[in-house]
Amino acid sequence: MESKIIKAFFDGTLSDEQITAPRTKEYRDIDERETAAYNKLRPQLTGDQQKLFDEFVDLYGERHALDEESYYLRGFKFGLRLAVECFDLSDVKKDE
Repeated sequence: MESKIIKAFFDGTLSDEQITAPRTKEYRDIDERETAAYNKLRPQLTGDQQKLFDEFVDLYGERHALDEESYYLRGFKFGLRLAVECFDLSDVKKDE
């Protein structure tokens, strides 16, 4: 039996970036409100304040990207540990 998923990961034809998450109405609503707040606040700032605010926004995004990566890795490990435990057949009665 050929492992298509493992081969696709290996040769690069399948990666996490190719798997899209659907954008819910709630997500789109928050995204629009966030963009509106940014567009309303930024013009009110002076040049130095805009630079500081943009740096804050960038750092905030980078930290959240690290959080997301950590959650992804933890979830993957949890799922794999769950699968490994499922392969434990010590509780299954063997045929005699």
